Amino acid sequence: MTKSRTKLPLLYCLLLWIVAASSIAASTANFTLSVFGNANLDDTINEQDVAYVQDVIKGTKAPTNLTDANHDGKVDEKDIEQIKQIINGTEKELIIYDDSGDAVTINEPVSTAVASSREYDEALRAIEATDSIIAVDTGVKNSSAYFPELGKLPGIAGEYGKNPDYEAVLKLKPDVYLSGFSNYEQDKKSLSGISAIYLKLWMPEGFTERVAKLGYIFNKREEARQYIQWHNDTIETIKEKIAGQSGKSQPRILLASVYADGIHVHTNQSGGGQIPGIIGVKILGEDLIGSHPLLDPEWVIKQNPQVILLLDIPDSIPKGYGTNDTSGMAAYRDEFMKDSSFSKLDAVVNGRVYLLDGKSMTYTGSYILSIAYMAKLFYPELFKDFDPRAVHQEYLKMQGLDYNLKENGVFVYPPIEGR
Repeated sequence: MTKSRTKLPLLYCLLLWIVAASSIAASTANFTLSVFGNANLDDTINEQDVAYVQDVIKGTKAPTNLTDANHDGKVDEKDIEQIKQIINGTEKELIIYDDSGDAVTINEPVSTAVASSREYDEALRAIEATDSIIAVDTGVKNSSAYFPELGKLPGIAGEYGKNPDYEAVLKLKPDVYLSGFSNYEQDKKSLSGISAIYLKLWMPEGFTERVAKLGYIFNKREEARQYIQWHNDTIETIKEKIAGQSGKSQPRILLASVYADGIHVHTNQSGGGQIPGIIGVKILGEDLIGSHPLLDPEWVIKQNPQVILLLDIPDSIPKGYGTNDTSGMAAYRDEFMKDSSFSKLDAVVNGRVYLLDGKSMTYTGSYILSIAYMAKLFYPELFKDFDPRAVHQEYLKMQGLDYNLKENGVFVYPPIEGR
């Protein structure tokens, strides 16, 4: 796939309302890369790790859980050799901790991969590693507007990795199988001889470390670094703007999703519920039990939110990249606002009820788009000169997509003024 990646300077041009780029602290990563060989537990593997292992061998430093680079149970010169190979990109094996807690050994280089859930497709596309993907989930296959090339690949699992066809995967013999949330434990049991890896790329917390890990697995470290820097800098510009409101009251915000059994509140245990907190915004019910508890009308009346944001609405309502039709969203919003349980809430009375296309901007690295749109919706005066589409368009360019947001797509309703 031919990709035209927009570099960081364009982002700063698009966000002229922010503080000077030199003040942005997020360009420095703040995670531990959980790849064996990262002996000093920072965000990369380099000569400092060689020196650290040498000190461990001498007895002047204590080993860490990643010092044993070749994972053979002892720290010796072989670990130094493994680290040097990783630095040079010539390692025969790479050993990582994935989000199941397993130490997974991956034969390198990786040339084929099955992505069982769309969050992997987006992350790999952002670091220019989609040439390795040989099969996808049905959600990707059914999203031709957003995945025009990947959607042509074989489908081996239901949306988000549900009910994978293990027989089909074993016939493909991929170097790695990227597991979705629903089946990762069974995936590891059923795919003998294939490195099954589970990374929570749908969760904002720890996202950048997982992207960096993909950079090592697929030998796209520099591309991953650039993506992480853009991601962190973009968030920091928004976060700093909101932090300037310290001491001022923030709006009472309810974040919810509509599922088959009713409306559910997002807490800080859900992927979507973590998004506002990244930029310092609190949501009502963030400490409720569970990740998506069913909404209690009496509770929401007592909370009286000033802003209501529905992240997920029924799939039958047109939205996203494949439509320009806003009538379905408009009708659904009207129906919601007329509900007797909500009609007297401040958010409804003042018309601050918004619908967001959750599938397009949550549960993958696209959650950064939710951050941009939320900032505008939650603080319209503070972000009056900010167009979330600038961030959205930049993200699409990183995805290798030539897509004009001014002419196509339905992602938020009502439309944001000035869009």
